[in-house]
Amino acid sequence: MGWFIFLVIVVGAIAAYKYRVPLLAKVLGQPQHRIQRAIDRKKGK
Repeated sequence: MGWFIFLVIVVGAIAAYKYRVPLLAKVLGQPQHRIQRAIDRKKGK
């Protein structure tokens, strides 16, 4: 049972990372392009 919970947490973390721009936009109430620009700026692109 512990492995199943661990697996669900890992899969959830990967999904949250993959869809971080739409999730952050919804939570923060900002447009997605603004969030993407901020992420790109932090990466140094």
